[in-house]
Amino acid sequence: MCAVHGIIGAEVENVRKGTQNRNRSIEQQISRLLLTILPVMGAVIILLITTLFSINSRYTAVLLNANTAADFNKEFKSMLDAGMYNHVIRPRSEDSVGELPMEILDDAENVLRRLETTTTLPDNRWRIQSMLDMCENLRQYMRQIALEESYDQRMTLLERNIRGETGLTLLIETYMHDFIGDEVRELARIQGQIRAQVTVLSMVIVAGVLALSVVITMYSVRVTKRITGPISVLSRKAQQFGGGDFTPTPVDTHITELQTLDTGFNDMARRVDALMAKQMKDQRSLHRAELELLQAQINPHFLYNTLDSIAILAESDRGEDVVTMVTSLSTFFRNSLNKGQDLLTLGAECSQVTSYLEIQQIRYSDILRYEISVPQRLMDCMVPKLILQPLVENALYHGIKNRRGMGMITVTGEEKDGRLLLKVTDNGAGMDEEQVRVLQSGIYEDKHTGLGLVNVHKRIRLYCGEPYGLSFESEVGRGSTVSVLLPMTHQLGDKEVDPA
Repeated sequence: MCAVHGIIGAEVENVRKGTQNRNRSIEQQISRLLLTILPVMGAVIILLITTLFSINSRYTAVLLNANTAADFNKEFKSMLDAGMYNHVIRPRSEDSVGELPMEILDDAENVLRRLETTTTLPDNRWRIQSMLDMCENLRQYMRQIALEESYDQRMTLLERNIRGETGLTLLIETYMHDFIGDEVRELARIQGQIRAQVTVLSMVIVAGVLALSVVITMYSVRVTKRITGPISVLSRKAQQFGGGDFTPTPVDTHITELQTLDTGFNDMARRVDALMAKQMKDQRSLHRAELELLQAQINPHFLYNTLDSIAILAESDRGEDVVTMVTSLSTFFRNSLNKGQDLLTLGAECSQVTSYLEIQQIRYSDILRYEISVPQRLMDCMVPKLILQPLVENALYHGIKNRRGMGMITVTGEEKDGRLLLKVTDNGAGMDEEQVRVLQSGIYEDKHTGLGLVNVHKRIRLYCGEPYGLSFESEVGRGSTVSVLLPMTHQLGDKEVDPA
């Protein structure tokens, strides 16, 4: 069994490695195509160019031979004939042999030997060899003329052996003429080969370019399909994600760039899904906080104390106060529920606070007075519900009840820098700087800092974002002020509301 597992594991590893080997980037696939085609085309072109260059070199060599032979034929006979004639007609000297124009013959032999090494025609090699032999015979005839005493005999030898119709210079000239003729015919033949090679090379290049174009076109179509197919899948995946379905759809591709895109797309989808889950969690936290706040407001102690107060007032025949307290209690709970909505107008929030303070003032008439001063033009601004009542309650129980004498709670509102600024001020016991610092830092760190304060600050931040929320000012013995900064708007968070 272990051996079977080992074999299966090896097969899986081979498949994985094979898949990795098949995965190539677009650049790698194009490079692979070029590395396959270009060397073959390059080798063919190099071969043809080398052949053409070789033929051209032969053409150049033959042309040089023809030009050299033509120059030789034009000068050799006339120069040697004239030199020997001048030698014959001059008076004889003791070094007659040394005065022969042998340098002309030496130059001629050098030219002939050079032509012998460069010509490729067998007949012309034979002619060159024959002309070299004739040059050797010319040397002998020239020495014979130089050693002859008789002028007439020297002239006869000159005409018969050198420059006459039977002379060697005429024969060499004839051979060289034939040499030039063969070289010119070779030039024509090589020129035809060059034209044929150029034609073949042009046809090969054109055919190669066409073949390369066809191959590149076919390969491009193939690569394009490999690219456009996965891109279509990615497009559908984007539409799927846009519709809220974040289930990853696999993209079958061996293009590394598209694999990278798909991986990034899936990672993005997972992060968006996580963010949406977090948002839902935050919403649940918000509703839980609102429920906790509502439960805190509708707590048994407040309800029991209020009902006890109503009973006491009824026993004391204070029917008007009973009506006021019952009406305020009804208004308080109706505004707290707010038909399940999270937002309400500032006017409704002030009505909620007024109901709460009316109830508390009847209960604590000997220590509590209040004033609500909010401009009418601000009453239609939208605010999260239950943001002022917890602050007023905190001012009553932690400020007013901890001092002697009559207490005063003031609720004010104003527009400041395009924002809504609400303040709850009391003249209670107050706090020192350290207590204010702990209170301020506590609402940011979500610590217990007093009844409802963290809850109010958290809900304002969830609805409105930063920099909105609560801030505190206080002085020992002179009271405290809680400031509430809100956006000046009829719309908060994702909900648009009607001020009416």
